[in-house]
Amino acid sequence: MSKIFLIGIGGAGMNKLALLLKDFGNKVFGSDIKSNRKTEKLQNKGINIYIGHNKNNINKSIDLVIYSSAIPSSNEELIQAKKLGITIKKRGEALAEITKKFKTIVVSGTHGKTTTTALIGHILKENGKKTNVYIGGGEEKFDSFDKTAKLFVIESDESDRSFLFFKPKILVITNIDKDHLGAYQNSFKNLKQAFKTLQDKSEKKVICGDDKNVFSIANLSDTNTFFYSIKNKKANIFATNIKYSASETEFDLFYLRKFIGKGFLPSYGDKNVLNVLAAISVAHLSGIKIKDTLTSLKSFSMPNRRMKIRGEIGGITVIDDHADHPTEIESTLNAIKKHFPSKRIIAVFQPHRYSRVNELKQNIAKPFHYADIIISTDIYPAFEAPIKGINGSVINKWIKEKNEKKEVYYGKQLEDVTRILRKILKRNDLIVLLGPGDIENFSPFLIRFLKGVTCEKKH
Repeated sequence: MSKIFLIGIGGAGMNKLALLLKDFGNKVFGSDIKSNRKTEKLQNKGINIYIGHNKNNINKSIDLVIYSSAIPSSNEELIQAKKLGITIKKRGEALAEITKKFKTIVVSGTHGKTTTTALIGHILKENGKKTNVYIGGGEEKFDSFDKTAKLFVIESDESDRSFLFFKPKILVITNIDKDHLGAYQNSFKNLKQAFKTLQDKSEKKVICGDDKNVFSIANLSDTNTFFYSIKNKKANIFATNIKYSASETEFDLFYLRKFIGKGFLPSYGDKNVLNVLAAISVAHLSGIKIKDTLTSLKSFSMPNRRMKIRGEIGGITVIDDHADHPTEIESTLNAIKKHFPSKRIIAVFQPHRYSRVNELKQNIAKPFHYADIIISTDIYPAFEAPIKGINGSVINKWIKEKNEKKEVYYGKQLEDVTRILRKILKRNDLIVLLGPGDIENFSPFLIRFLKGVTCEKKH
């Protein structure tokens, strides 16, 4: 048994790593700047957590210290670990080391990783494959890990280059977009090269043929490269005749141009059809019949905050989504518009991190054309310090400039959003919450607010 300390244990990826390490028989403990739902969950599972970083938390009895990308080099626990000569690893490096004995299925890409990873894990488990699934977000159905499993499905992370630690048996690349360029010397070319490096050391590759950036790095002559598409019927896996309803997406599935059957997904949009095709491809390469995979999809439920319907109150629908990058936002709003064409869409957007907004600049204001009304809030900073000239009111100004014919409002705090909604809401509206910050906790409050508004109107 190793004694392992995690600095930043309450982070999305770190808390899942803590559970993995514990299930694999290690003594796990750690620290974080403040308590949250994730740290409380870990404590309930017997993992000791210090609130606040203190060098006295680190001593020579510790075998390994793991830290997240959110932890600065000035962190006193990290400095103390170096002083004591304790082995130190970044989260991604540690995860790659732990999982190298398994057949690793690594899901990479700028968008769609969480849903694709969840789909692959679900299909493999439903078809009797002993599988571990590592997803950074709060997917509790994948919270337990088995050392005797043969397969390990991993949602990788390109934001800090840590995906380059892996040597996958099967690699999925969903798409490549301009994001996290700060880790790549602000060069999109360098970002694409990193994906190519990962691709070149992977045994089998599952590639989205509809993404021009992914396609540009693919080795078309490699017989171990497997393409999926909704545009090119020459792809190995191809979907067409896509139909949308308020509860699901339906499509016709072809393998090597032969019709296999109809696929169903309890979610929305072409982007999720592509995610399904990636998962079907991986399952096929893992020895599962495609028809069995299609059957497995019927019992799949979408990951948390991936176009999740939170409720319908008084004819008003609330959908919760993680999107904060322009490509993700546009794709989400487009999908919702297709599935709910008669509803007035109100997008509530909480920008995430000063550095991301600074990187995207006014591009962050462009993807809202599928919304009818836009409400933006102040920036959720995560662990970052403010950047001069980058704030919520500036973003709202950009959104107004890019969407001159739309109603655009600014609610600095999430509490201000309800004040705005009270004035503008109509029956049959659809509210979509966008962003990975603390807006993730807003939907229960919003549901209670809507119930109150409905009661007021009745009386």
